[in-house]
Amino acid sequence: MNDSKALFDYWYEQVRLKNHELVQVAGHVETYKLRHECTNYDELRLSREVQLLEEPERSKVIAIIKYECTAKVLQYRAGRLRDRANQLSETCGELETQKTKLLRLIQALQAKLFGKDKELEQYKARIAILEAENAALQADAENSQAEVQLRTELEKLQKQYDAVEKRRRELAQNNKSLGGSVAHTQRYKRQRDEAMIQVKELRAQLQSLTHENQQLRAENDRLRLAWNRVENQAAL
Repeated sequence: MNDSKALFDYWYEQVRLKNHELVQVAGHVETYKLRHECTNYDELRLSREVQLLEEPERSKVIAIIKYECTAKVLQYRAGRLRDRANQLSETCGELETQKTKLLRLIQALQAKLFGKDKELEQYKARIAILEAENAALQADAENSQAEVQLRTELEKLQKQYDAVEKRRRELAQNNKSLGGSVAHTQRYKRQRDEAMIQVKELRAQLQSLTHENQQLRAENDRLRLAWNRVENQAAL
């Protein structure tokens, strides 16, 4: 077997790989370790076929065996690592795609959450305005009721005052014709003065209540205007 190419091809076919886990390990592995532990290099160089050769032919064959074992295991290792790199690249691409999808989902959820927060704030503002409106309406109703009561009381006192004044005039007329009694005149004058004071006090209370009522209505209108602005902003 003097043809060099034929000799290389022959021993290439004799090379067998083993310990594939070590061949495919990702970290650095010494070449001699791959040759001795991952091929049948030692079996081939110590085989009877090789040992029967005379020098320098035997050394030449062992060198060819060494070369072919080293070349084959390194070629196999390079192919496996390349496949793993491609697989990892594909996995990274898939992970990047998933990451992009997750980011979009997170952004969508954040936008939705922000919208819910904004909607919640609008509901809170509306509730606050409705509560204020309710309080204003309740106060308005109470004030209206109090106003009615004061007007009724005022009319009642006015009638009493008119009756007292009428009686005073009658007594004054009678006293004038009969010579009158100073004590009776003073008593009815005092009753008249007291009635006038009560009428003035009630008129003052009625005026104050009417002013408060007007302020409550103005505040109610202001709250309604603020709510309309909030609704218009939400619509935008």
